[in-house]
Amino acid sequence: MEVSPHSPEAILAALTRILSSSVFTGAERSSTLLRFLVEQTVADRADHLKEYTLGVEALGKGQSFDPRTDPIVRAEASRLRVRLERYYAVEGLEDSLAVVLPKGSYVPRFETRPPPPAGERPSIAAAASAQSPRRVRWIWLVSGMAAGASAAALWFAARTASPPERALMQFEVELTSRAVLGSDVGTDVVISPDGTRLVFVSRDSDGVSRLNTRSLDQSTVTALPGTDGARGPFVSPDGQWVGFWAAGSLKKTAINGGSPIVLCEAVDLAGASWGEDGNIIAALTFGKLFRVPSSAGSATTILADLALESIDPRWPQVLPGGRSVLFTAVGPQGPNAANVEALSLADGSRKVLVRGGTYGRYLSSGYLTYVNQGTLFAVPFDADRMEIQPRAAVPVLNDIVYSSTFGFAQLDVSRTGTLIYRRSAAHGELIAAWIDSSGRTEPLLTKPGQYTFPRLSPDGQRLGLAVTESGIASIWVYERQSSQFTRLNSSPAEYSPTWSPDGRALVVGSRTGLHWLRADGAGQLASLVNSNTIQVPWSFTSDGTRLAYQQLSPSTGFDLWTVAVRATETGLVAGTPELFLQTPSYETYPSFSPDGRWLAYGSGEYGKWEVYVRPFPSNGSKEVQVSRGGGRIPRWLPNGRELVYRTDDQRLMVATYTAKDGSFLVDKPQPWTSVQLGDTGVLSNFDLQPDGTRVVGLMPAARAEDQQSPNHVTVALNFSDEVRRRVGRGK
Repeated sequence: MEVSPHSPEAILAALTRILSSSVFTGAERSSTLLRFLVEQTVADRADHLKEYTLGVEALGKGQSFDPRTDPIVRAEASRLRVRLERYYAVEGLEDSLAVVLPKGSYVPRFETRPPPPAGERPSIAAAASAQSPRRVRWIWLVSGMAAGASAAALWFAARTASPPERALMQFEVELTSRAVLGSDVGTDVVISPDGTRLVFVSRDSDGVSRLNTRSLDQSTVTALPGTDGARGPFVSPDGQWVGFWAAGSLKKTAINGGSPIVLCEAVDLAGASWGEDGNIIAALTFGKLFRVPSSAGSATTILADLALESIDPRWPQVLPGGRSVLFTAVGPQGPNAANVEALSLADGSRKVLVRGGTYGRYLSSGYLTYVNQGTLFAVPFDADRMEIQPRAAVPVLNDIVYSSTFGFAQLDVSRTGTLIYRRSAAHGELIAAWIDSSGRTEPLLTKPGQYTFPRLSPDGQRLGLAVTESGIASIWVYERQSSQFTRLNSSPAEYSPTWSPDGRALVVGSRTGLHWLRADGAGQLASLVNSNTIQVPWSFTSDGTRLAYQQLSPSTGFDLWTVAVRATETGLVAGTPELFLQTPSYETYPSFSPDGRWLAYGSGEYGKWEVYVRPFPSNGSKEVQVSRGGGRIPRWLPNGRELVYRTDDQRLMVATYTAKDGSFLVDKPQPWTSVQLGDTGVLSNFDLQPDGTRVVGLMPAARAEDQQSPNHVTVALNFSDEVRRRVGRGK
């Protein structure tokens, strides 16, 4: 063991400080585990810190504890690392000795920390989230007054040399309505510029998303009429209008209700911001940003041809004065390797502000915030000169719900400095488990990770997964018999590892087309279908001669394609791709029936996502709707009479069908199991076992009591002042 330069007395004193902090107050398991790890290491028994020992002795799991089937030690260690990071970012900012738990190890390190920069001091107010119910009720009574007064405070603060700093007040809110918070893509909860009202998207039992509003000083939720299929809300500077996307159009509606007004047609929306001059800057298609008048007129391009650089501008924010706009430049490596850039609306010049960040947001107190893998960072920012201060950015908030696929985060900040955000338990990590129709679960892959697209091999013995580590996505294969987890040489492919029917090869999607590689990991990744846009493979016909996949189009979203595939001595060879279905809306996850005569898929064509079936090859017949009340990601059972699909609330449904003489008849869907899967958004989180008796599903790695309820959000008053305390002032 490496000898620590710190005495045992100093280490134990540091332990006492940590355990008495607000971060660890009430966190019994994290406190117990940390005490055990530190005391064993100080006693020179670091070799005793094994997963089995920690489960039995530290966490009280008993002698029957099996770390192969019970991931509690790994999950608790992950939570402990997060709590330590929070402690040293706030209350322990000035500690000279740090207790660090390295990833991949249970042996803590004791490191010497440099003193914080001058003017940077920890804020004891960061623990305000642990409010008593009585305290929270009091905050609700005063929050309306506080938010109303904050605009005046901001005006005064801008004119004083040393603005008064207000304590952070943080509390939890349930956005109760007749539906569940959430939508397909984009931030689901936003706050008005004056910090007094929330606007949020919720999905009803019919599978349709709609807009709602709520004042911070009231508990009443009001549904906004005519907003069926809405997502991506944003509020006008005066707080009187809400912009949003629905049914192929960018729209606006009065925040107090009324009939929505169509502003322009839009295939997609990857963020929009309403400027003070009445113009909206929006990401409506790949590679471009548009200016859309909020009154009347047509959309005009302000930033074009980034597609030629393989860059997609997303999540814009118009800066004060309307002269510049922030946006996230997402390149071929995806949002985890994106840049936050500034664009001058006067001359079109661009400037990179942050490398390796996404979802840049300007705080009116003079800071730029951005997200990196679920952590919110802040740095002083001069909006007039488009310059950040030459210092390291400071993490100010951990475990924000964040999409590594699209690059948005579930957060918003008002001009008055009030933050609204959603928390992610255990970094949003998942495990894989077997699930049968009775609801019985059995662990399969117990190592927590950021997993998507679980795909079982034809013999059911191997599990392919898309895994994101440190922001980098790659393809892994888990061997059931040996419990070996192997990373394949898959870069730049990162989507949906699809097994060939003989189990010898995997076809993988990427931002540059389809690729294939040997399932045993030997050899290099090879191109199958070249493209300059995203392609995601999904299913082979049973004989392996044709592959169905989805392809992103800048004008019609995802469309469905198929391509003939043949196996040769050197690998897989594809023929000429053939378009199967293209509409103005998205179609995804094309799944061949066992006999290859039908294709099931998910579609959002009618304002909500449902599962449909069409004959293959297409004969012009109208699609047959399978799901009721929302659905996507279909899978055919091998019995030739049932189809399973996932709903947007992460549950599995099954529909019985009859296919005869060119007609497809389907019965009313029923729940297939009572188990709710882990939330992976629009990406797949389950696959069928080849015999159809059970599924492998991705499940939350965090304990149920640590997970956030579906309608839960966190409100932090005076967040801008907290950032100033944590980061320090600019020049």
